[in-house]
Amino acid sequence: MRVRLLGISALALALSGCANWGFDSNVSPEGIKDYYKGSNVRIYQKEDLAGVNYVVLSSVEGEACQIKTTDAAPKEAEARADIRRRAADLGANGLLLDRCIRFEDMPGCIEQVLCSGQAIKVAN
Repeated sequence: MRVRLLGISALALALSGCANWGFDSNVSPEGIKDYYKGSNVRIYQKEDLAGVNYVVLSSVEGEACQIKTTDAAPKEAEARADIRRRAADLGANGLLLDRCIRFEDMPGCIEQVLCSGQAIKVAN
């Protein structure tokens, strides 16, 4: 009985040390908003816009870059997400995507994916 009580007491003491554990993240609430702000920008093809009222706000580019050899290769999806965020910064709700091109040995990047297009405001 005494050994059992001693074991339970030791377990309770050990677990009480875990009670003050917290979770720290390098993602701020502002960072989350910035990351997802492009989600409201729809990517259109030219034929999708036939008969639709829209205004071209500006040309935009987005990129994904591999800076170090230990970094992952850049993905087109990352460059597309970047161009959508940049279109959102201009107040666009649409993007007419021209193309995405992969480059190697660019200044500052071992490999880079660059997407270009036009930020557009589509009438609802």
